[in-house]
Amino acid sequence: MMFTRLVAGLSLGVGVLLPMASQAQGYAEGVGLSYEVLPLKLTADDTQRTFRADVFRANVILPLLVSADSTGSVLVGTSLEHLRFTGERPGFPVRSVTGILPLVGYRKRLSPQLELTALALPALNSDLRDVQARDLTWGGVVRAGYRTSARRAYRLTLGYRQQFYGPQYIVLLGLDWQLGQRWRAFGDLPTTFTLSYAASPKFAAGFNLNGINTAYRLQDRDRYFQYQQGHYGLFAEAYVSAHWALRATAAYAVTRRLDVFEKNDQWPATIDYIGLGQEPVPLNPLIEKGPAFKVALSYRVATP
Repeated sequence: MMFTRLVAGLSLGVGVLLPMASQAQGYAEGVGLSYEVLPLKLTADDTQRTFRADVFRANVILPLLVSADSTGSVLVGTSLEHLRFTGERPGFPVRSVTGILPLVGYRKRLSPQLELTALALPALNSDLRDVQARDLTWGGVVRAGYRTSARRAYRLTLGYRQQFYGPQYIVLLGLDWQLGQRWRAFGDLPTTFTLSYAASPKFAAGFNLNGINTAYRLQDRDRYFQYQQGHYGLFAEAYVSAHWALRATAAYAVTRRLDVFEKNDQWPATIDYIGLGQEPVPLNPLIEKGPAFKVALSYRVATP
């Protein structure tokens, strides 16, 4: 599900579902680059093997057309995600998968308090070994944002996405709250949340949650690979120039699913992270929860 992008760097999937389209947290992000490493442990035949995943992401979104009164704009952009697995991993057949998420939408400010955004989110999620039309999935979201004061705003995002693990319904509750001169809380729960402390105009640190729930088609027997995470972590960031910010995050996966499934073994439906009905059975051995480390560079423009 990543508005990751989700939504907050609507990253791919849910965690990435509205890639950098929001203007929460006091800034809008037009460009984002990140690298994440996941040290992994796989238990097979009572033997534990260690390997790793390297995750590369890139995002860009631009207001293409602006109305004469600056209350409306067309949004275009794209998000890219590439996961690569290396190391000994018996029973886990995935080498790499790639997600390409074009984005097109429209944002309209109806009043100083109310803003509406609609986004179409087609996606190509695949191991790219035999790209076919069925690698493509479709989805979209609508978002309403309402500012109650200069320090507080709320958002509601509703949407739907085709996923290889079954239909996914998106319900995100957003908050942007300036708690004081230095503290700020913002995010779109349950996929993203940040509590930030600004130690100076150029340095901040805090806590964040980043969630992803997406899937990729595999060429081998037309199976699919599900990538689900719920990372809770601590971050520190610094502005290296007027607009470019560099962030480092150390996190732990409270939720982690890196599993391969048969094509027709799906959830009847999923709401954000929550699967409804009988759970599909993974074909690979158990991959344990563990840490994650990430660095990200983003281009930011301040917003009121």
